[in-house]
Amino acid sequence: MTNLLNKLILLVFLIILAIYDLTIVKIILPIIIAIAVCGFLEYFENDDLNLYVFISYNLLCIFYPEFMYFLPLLFYDLLFTKYRYSVFLSVIPLLLNNSYLQENTLIVLIVVSFMEIILKHKAIQLSLTQSSYIAQRDDLTEKSIKLENKIIELTIKQDEELNIATLNERNRIAREIHDNVGHLLSSSILQIGAIMATVKDESTKQNLEIVKNTLNEGMDSIRNSVHNLRDNSIDLYMQLKAIIDGFTFCSASLNYEANSNFNIKAKYAIISIVKEALNNAIKHSNATELSVSVFEHPKLIQLIILDNGTLIKEISDSGMGIESIRQRVNSLKGILNIDNSNGFRIFISFNKEDVV
Repeated sequence: MTNLLNKLILLVFLIILAIYDLTIVKIILPIIIAIAVCGFLEYFENDDLNLYVFISYNLLCIFYPEFMYFLPLLFYDLLFTKYRYSVFLSVIPLLLNNSYLQENTLIVLIVVSFMEIILKHKAIQLSLTQSSYIAQRDDLTEKSIKLENKIIELTIKQDEELNIATLNERNRIAREIHDNVGHLLSSSILQIGAIMATVKDESTKQNLEIVKNTLNEGMDSIRNSVHNLRDNSIDLYMQLKAIIDGFTFCSASLNYEANSNFNIKAKYAIISIVKEALNNAIKHSNATELSVSVFEHPKLIQLIILDNGTLIKEISDSGMGIESIRQRVNSLKGILNIDNSNGFRIFISFNKEDVV
């Protein structure tokens, strides 16, 4: 944009100078050609092309002196390039047609040429400054994006750590309730049963029976609460993520697309199946990539474990690893399919009502 503005200023000044010395009829064609050539060179921005056009224009000036008024405009694009010294070719048509230009006009053209050098230098400096500003802006933008992503990662990590701490605390509370309060209530129920066996008074027996029933209800309530705490104390996604993150045999990824909270039996089964599948990959495969996916559908839960390896050691269908997976699947009334035709693949489907 700066170059166009500088060229426009030069063009206006040179047109005024030409009008002062020549008639309008003589300068119309030089003006049109000068504008056309400048636009052509500005569009292609090629130093070699600039040189060829400049040489051609100098030849034109030798035969048609009125074109010399716009020579400064033509060598603007050659300044500060590898062909910058070619601008001295303009001396040739000036010497051959020195009688055509008035002395004052020649001096003005020389002054304009020096002004042109200054304008070109300023334009280059401005362009470099703008490029540096853009580079710094892009660099700052990139750093800002990286910083934002880092903050998001830290926030997610903090949330995960808080979630793990919360789940661990729930597990601890459930264990303490089960070990302490549950034990005390069980002892109390047994003691009341023993007392009832020795008491003869029916009224007392009835009262003890009421106390025993109340304790049994409390025991059932505590048992349910402990089971709920245990169910919620295991985050299946976090457990699977920890397993995948700790798997170093090959590149592994987790794709978890399930929103339901699985029951404790299903959680333990899925975790055990994934561990066994990864163990099989280490023992029997030369895989370089492995993926574990959990998908939730309206009626089904799918567990898919894939790797791209070929079997370096045949896996027996009756082997302990496969048999363990099959038993886990059967315990949840699921369906197991194994395919090793293209890598090793385990497809497992559960009815949603059996695992949620």
